[in-house]
Amino acid sequence: MKIDVGIGAPSRAPMQGRSRASFERMLAAAEKLLMERGSDDFTIADDLIRAVQARALAEIDADMAQGLADATSKSKSLDELVRNLIDSLAEILRKHAEIFRPLMLRATFDEVIATVGKRSYAETERRFRETILARVHEIHHPDPERAVRSVFRIAYAALARYLGFGSSTTAAWEGDWQVLKEDLEVMSSAFLRHGRND
Repeated sequence: MKIDVGIGAPSRAPMQGRSRASFERMLAAAEKLLMERGSDDFTIADDLIRAVQARALAEIDADMAQGLADATSKSKSLDELVRNLIDSLAEILRKHAEIFRPLMLRATFDEVIATVGKRSYAETERRFRETILARVHEIHHPDPERAVRSVFRIAYAALARYLGFGSSTTAAWEGDWQVLKEDLEVMSSAFLRHGRND
């Protein structure tokens, strides 16, 4: 079923009260359809879907920043920090999974959506990496920065696959979510704590 939403939508949010409220309602309606039907089941103006993405990523990025800060404040060791960071990353991705799925699928053929999404991913990766590298004295891997980048990429990819992001929709919800998080936490800590020859 093809549904046409918001043809000719403005490329930026209006500033005046009534116009702003109307624009927000339009974004909310488009976001709801995107989550319910996916990115291929209805047509939507590019400007509008990009506005939906911008709003969703602003909320996700704020949640990520807060989640990483909370994980840092309650962690007294590298192992605790890794556990809390991966748990926070996992739960924020799960919280926003309904909008992540169609946006990441659309990113496979929409270069603008892909570029903006990659920027958000890179910012999350940077925060994650800097947070762990603040405890570099506890990392025994010979190349701490490389190790932390690998931890983030592997954890993110495994969580994204479980949640059915992008082209991995057929793999969604395989296995046990809690077990996946726990195993990622243990493997990540072990990888950071041991050098190649340990």
